[in-house]
Amino acid sequence: MKLPIARTRRPAVAQLSRTSRRPWSRMWLLLMAFALADSRAFAATVTHLQVRIVTGADELTAGSLLELRIYEAGKTARHLPLTHGEAWPRDSTRIIPLTLAEPLDPRAVSRFGLYYRAASPVAPAWEVVAAEVELSSGGAAPERLLNATLKGVIDRQGELASEEREPGTMACISDADCDDHRSCNGRERCAPRSAGADARGCVKGLPVVCPVNQVCTEEHGCRGVETAVPATAPPTDGAASAQP
Repeated sequence: MKLPIARTRRPAVAQLSRTSRRPWSRMWLLLMAFALADSRAFAATVTHLQVRIVTGADELTAGSLLELRIYEAGKTARHLPLTHGEAWPRDSTRIIPLTLAEPLDPRAVSRFGLYYRAASPVAPAWEVVAAEVELSSGGAAPERLLNATLKGVIDRQGELASEEREPGTMACISDADCDDHRSCNGRERCAPRSAGADARGCVKGLPVVCPVNQVCTEEHGCRGVETAVPATAPPTDGAASAQP
């Protein structure tokens, strides 16, 4: 005769501990999502550049000066040396990696250029077939600075630069850059890392809430609604006699 096997149930405490872990796991996922969003915000700046230059029919003579100059809104231009006294042969491709002492925000760059000064006053003009600045950030595919490629001929001393960006398309630096000079739609803020920021990093303000039966006007703020419609003045006797 076989005895019945008693089956024991798991304690309710174990089931409770299992279910209690679920809120913590969800909270962990939320924290990971916020960390990822914050890392993407920091990834807007770069500290490594790669300059690629294709030379033309004339060599860059030894002792010549060649600089990458980057112009940012509200800051002094960066002068980054690309040569150190060496000569560059003609019809060659040079790739120069650069490490920046201060992170660069590509959104704040208005233009960039190559500054050239020949070693000799009788040196010929120097031709640049193509010049690009690549942005390296967190292992992602590199992008071109301002999506621009420089090409042209630089005289014995001069600069070959990209087109100037319009200030309205550049990233904000202060709240004043986001101000649309309208008061009723609220005060705009410069907060590039906020969830509601636009391409320039500006966040819209909160519209002004007026008391009941009042509306916001740009000139005088909240004012009462004019409900009375002015009556049309009756015609004078002279005007009435003039009619047929």
